[in-house]
Amino acid sequence: MLIMSTINTQSHYKGKDSLYKFAEEWNLNSYEFDIIKRIVRCRHKGSFHNDLVKTKDLIDIYLREQEHYYLDTTK
Repeated sequence: MLIMSTINTQSHYKGKDSLYKFAEEWNLNSYEFDIIKRIVRCRHKGSFHNDLVKTKDLIDIYLREQEHYYLDTTK
């Protein structure tokens, strides 16, 4: 007998599949996952502006810490 358990989640966790599954399928690193997660959920959490400001900060950190791996040396 299969017993389905109910998972209590916040209302901003929407969609057919989890963002974790999406991140795994797209092989996202932790920065990319967090940036996408914040953007997708910001409209539903009730802290739209604050979440997007935090996302901008996170993008700046990502650029500073990772851009040397992705420099375009063909220019």
